[in-house]
Amino acid sequence: MNHELPFVEPGEPLRPRDLAHLLLASGDLLPRKRARDQQADVAGMQLKRDLLTRLAALDPEPDQLEAALVQIVNEIGVPTGPTRAVAAMFREEWQAACVSPEWVAQLLGEAMQLRTEERPRGQSPRR
Repeated sequence: MNHELPFVEPGEPLRPRDLAHLLLASGDLLPRKRARDQQADVAGMQLKRDLLTRLAALDPEPDQLEAALVQIVNEIGVPTGPTRAVAAMFREEWQAACVSPEWVAQLLGEAMQLRTEERPRGQSPRR
């Protein structure tokens, strides 16, 4: 999983890139243990991973998020419906992150915990 974790300086606003990295590093995109076929779940998670990775690479200003999401939907191509749905979900997550620093802190905590769990025993954290 090894995704860059954002380190936002106190007083600095969160950027869409930061939220994309947090979502990529959190457990949100890990498959869940279920008794049913997860092919659709895996495809949806891969689509979200792709969108988040592209968004992080674009690093749009917050006021350019909508245009960046449209660009990504167009780049990924047809069928556009699933990608538009994932883009709309990210836009909602962005709006939530802007008003809920507690949720952003929770995502960062989850990402840090997963990163710690991935590290082999006896190996110190990367800096």
